[in-house]
Amino acid sequence: MRPFLNAIGMHSFSFLSMPGVVAVGLGIKAKNNRFTGVPSLVFGVEKKLPRGEVRSGEMIPQTLDSLPTDVVQTGKIRFLGFALPSPTEPDDDQAEVRKQRMRPAQPGVSIGHYRVTAGTMGALVRGDFPGEIAILGNNHILANGTSGSDGRAFAGDPVLQPAPYDNGGRKDVIAKLYKYSPLLPQKGKSMGPVNRLDAALAIPVERETVAGQVLGLGKVSGTARVFPGETVFKSGRSTGVTSGPVTSVSNTLKVENDEKIYIFEDQIGTTAKSDGGDSGSLVVNRYGRVVGLLFAGSDKYTYVNPINRVFDYFGVSLFTAT
Repeated sequence: MRPFLNAIGMHSFSFLSMPGVVAVGLGIKAKNNRFTGVPSLVFGVEKKLPRGEVRSGEMIPQTLDSLPTDVVQTGKIRFLGFALPSPTEPDDDQAEVRKQRMRPAQPGVSIGHYRVTAGTMGALVRGDFPGEIAILGNNHILANGTSGSDGRAFAGDPVLQPAPYDNGGRKDVIAKLYKYSPLLPQKGKSMGPVNRLDAALAIPVERETVAGQVLGLGKVSGTARVFPGETVFKSGRSTGVTSGPVTSVSNTLKVENDEKIYIFEDQIGTTAKSDGGDSGSLVVNRYGRVVGLLFAGSDKYTYVNPINRVFDYFGVSLFTAT
């Protein structure tokens, strides 16, 4: 595994500067939509072209540092909260419930900063803050995608459940923004600054208004790392409960929003379906252990912050009581 991680660290920025390349990570080579079992450097591109149509100097080599490579068509990667959620209803008997006011509110339902569209309530966490319980979600859902110096959000801002796009208003304030990891856009043509998280905490106005069980998934406990090939599950506001294999880990990504590009490192990729409004969803493995926090995706792939990095940043742990 170490040679692949070294190669990603050494070469990812140079490949991401090439037109159409949006991700570089460690995965398993696929053929005819089936995993071959061969570990590979997986390159995500906006559109996969026949080799004869790729310009000279823009070809991804079949091997890199003596390691096999694979190229997959991901499409453009975007945050799954800023854009308006899809109007298409998911095949989920809880679809409408997820977009309505719920008290106590469960992870998996609509939530958002008063200035955003809609996202998903991810989890409840314990920590050293007022009330000891906080709602975990994305920065771009709970804190309006702030860098911390752009005036997009401030500590104490109201967080609504349901979110504004789902008709949430003043009567639906469920929490106040507490803390966030800044979101920093790319400066000029440089590959930086680098983001590792898209996460935020909000403190419930009243403890009784939130519950710990994830809608559609039930009680989750503990955390875990994931590896390519493992099946993971998520519960989100727009597409409900979906599942799919982890396709890659340790990804370096380009995420686009409002003509800005954000560079992320060390992210998890999966084919578990997601759409606009699913940002903030908790992602778990088949044993109900939390592996990540969903924040971005494309038409075919979903990208996730590793949960242990999120928890370490805020100094929190999972709250598992009902």
